Amino acid sequence: MQLIRKYSEVTKITLSNSLVYFWDFLSKNMFFAFIVFVYLMLWKSIYSQKGSLVGGFTLNQMIWYLVVTELVTLSRTDIHIQVNEDVKSGSIAYLLNKPYNYVLYCFSYFIGEVGVKLLTNSIIGIAIGFIYVGSLEGFNIINLPFIFLSLATGCIIHFLIYMILSLSAFWFEENSAFFWIYSKLIFTLGGMLMPIELFPDWLQQIARYLPFAYVTYIPAKLTVNFSFSDFISGFSVQLLYLIIFFAAAMLLFRKGVRNLNVNGG
Repeated sequence: MQLIRKYSEVTKITLSNSLVYFWDFLSKNMFFAFIVFVYLMLWKSIYSQKGSLVGGFTLNQMIWYLVVTELVTLSRTDIHIQVNEDVKSGSIAYLLNKPYNYVLYCFSYFIGEVGVKLLTNSIIGIAIGFIYVGSLEGFNIINLPFIFLSLATGCIIHFLIYMILSLSAFWFEENSAFFWIYSKLIFTLGGMLMPIELFPDWLQQIARYLPFAYVTYIPAKLTVNFSFSDFISGFSVQLLYLIIFFAAAMLLFRKGVRNLNVNGG
């Protein structure tokens, strides 16, 4: 219980500090509006040629789908950058004597900051959706808790993958390419640019088994076309990936620290 209280305090402090910059976060994310506007123009052109449905999505659903995928990707923290620098510079050696687990500390920090970012991004995203295409067709507010649960889990998976890539600095002096590759995989196979339904059949089958779709595609798909069967199947896999990546982050950290202690940095 004391352990939980310790990390919850980190989350509370981070949340409190982030709330001080609430309006700053809100103004910075106005770029969100520009991104979705570009997508709107692109998809309007596509729908004018293809008809009222593309991949089973109306234009209204497509724009709301893109609002949610952008919401997830823009609601990450930059804690992984600090982790990367701590490992590369050797500063992490001085943090090992602190009375907390480094990975859990970073996770607690992430929870505190991402809460505010999700709030500010949601305000902007919902406003953009209403201004550009109106209310979401067929949306039922009863489904909102399930959608939020999937969205929050996608954000946590996103964080854990970045954490794992950051911890790779224990073994790779230059790991920036890993972050670049991951961002492109989220953009494509994660369904951030367009729903997986628009992929060729063979690529759809691959994408549905990879973790990237469970960061962005699943929460967005549930938002625009919710069903409890899709939620149960999608959320179950999200939880599985969350456990796998959390365990992998903890394991990599322990192995990295062991190497640090044996080799002296």
